[in-house]
Amino acid sequence: QTLLIHVPLLIALVGGDMIAGEANMGTLRLLISKPVSRTTLLLSKFAATMAYTLLLLLWMAFLSLVMSILVFGTGDLMIMKSEEIIILKSSDVLWRYFAAFGFAAIAMTTVAALSFFLSLFAENAIGPIVTTMSVVIVCTILTTMDLPLFALIKPFLFTSHMLGWKGFFDDPINYPGVLRSAGILLIHIVGFVGGGILIFNRKDVLS
Repeated sequence: QTLLIHVPLLIALVGGDMIAGEANMGTLRLLISKPVSRTTLLLSKFAATMAYTLLLLLWMAFLSLVMSILVFGTGDLMIMKSEEIIILKSSDVLWRYFAAFGFAAIAMTTVAALSFFLSLFAENAIGPIVTTMSVVIVCTILTTMDLPLFALIKPFLFTSHMLGWKGFFDDPINYPGVLRSAGILLIHIVGFVGGGILIFNRKDVLS
């Protein structure tokens, strides 16, 4: 559940500073004066943000797995749900675990893309960081509210699909649902990065 609030905050701290930090230090104009296109510059910055995100998740996956084995040992995995108990055989656990973290990488890259996109509009990293977390929290609240008013927009909110990794611990796995959630998250990533490129290429950089 740390993938809802805690990890997005750690990602927003870096993603929100990628462009806004350069503007705050007065080095953004120097960067775009180099013989490199703005699109290449922006994609390089986003690649660095993605690398940080993936390394953070890899560290979490490694730490969680090692600590779990040390504390609980190995064996079958019992999953308690509101209406049922699922028991997965030990030979069926590890690949599901890494598949879930692979899905989490897509979800957290969406948060990174959002904070990176918002970073284009600020000259201080605090604004994009706070705005990213506000968007995540508000959209999460809207996702959990079972009201007809939000029924139409909930399927399109990225927060509605951030916990799609749980699908890998269902038996059987609902592959169409998991793939649909991953697809919607990828659309958000492409939208945020593509929109950022369009805006940055037309932006007058004065700082």
